[in-house]
Order: sequence, then C-alpha cells, then structure tokens
Amino acid sequence: MRFSPTSFFLAIVALGSTYTGAQAQSDSFLQVRSAARRDLELAKIELRNYWQIEYPRQRRDLNAAIDLTEAEIRNYKVQLREYWPFTRFSTGQPFLLTLQNLRMCLREAEWRLRDLQAERNALVRFHSDQWRALELNVQDARFRVAEIEASNVAPAQLAPTRP
Repeated sequence: MRFSPTSFFLAIVALGSTYTGAQAQSDSFLQVRSAARRDLELAKIELRNYWQIEYPRQRRDLNAAIDLTEAEIRNYKVQLREYWPFTRFSTGQPFLLTLQNLRMCLREAEWRLRDLQAERNALVRFHSDQWRALELNVQDARFRVAEIEASNVAPAQLAPTRP
C-alpha cells in the first residue's frame, strides 16, 4: 500500500487544521476566563472602595456640613439677640432690612440643616443596601468565574474515568 505525496500532504493539513482549531478554542476560553476574572477583581475593588473610602468620606462630609450649618445658625441667633435692643423704638426700626435679611438667612440655614440631617440618616439607613448590592456583584462575578473554569475542567477530569 503506497501513499501518494498529495494524500500525505492533505493528512498533514487536516491534522494541522484541527490543532489550530483547538488552539483557537483554547485561546478563546482563556480570553473569556481572564475577562471573568477581571470582572471579579473589579467588583472586589468597587466593594472595597465603597467600604473603605466612599462611605466614610460621605459621612465625614455630611457631618462637617451639619457642624458648619449648626455654627451658622448659632451665629445668626446671636446676631438677632444683639439687634434686639434696637428694635423697640416707637417710631420704627432702624435695622429693618438687616433684621429681615438675617431672619431669612437663619430660616435658610435651618432648612439646610434639616435636609443635611435627613441625608445623613438616609446614608446610614441605606448603607447596608448599597453594601449588599456591591457584595452581590462580587458574588455574581465569582459564580461566573466558577462556571467558566468548571466548564473547562470537568470534561477533562471525566474523560479518563469513563470505562
């Protein structure tokens, strides 16, 4: 039985094409797996960033804004008390515009304080929800990595054990 050089060449090309197909499939699997691992790492980074940086920063900012607004309200109240002796004239008030402006500023600061306190309360109250959402992103990314790695590992492990 003789093999012609053409059939020998075709056999080599056929074997080479299956190898390149397997190599391409392996490269595609590696790309998918590395992308899934990258997504997992990004989800972990986002969770750590929120827990260690964003949440404490937001709390610090709100607490500082509340402290400043409370000091502003105290200052406005002191100014109103200081102007009080001059508002009891029978012919009129010499500081009418100043007093009206001061009362408006006081009211605006009180409303701002109420909004800041509500925002801080909401931040504390819904902190666990934000944390849980980021934690679920990490969990989903872990499951995706596990599925991808299991899809490649399981068939190779099951093949030798079959009779």
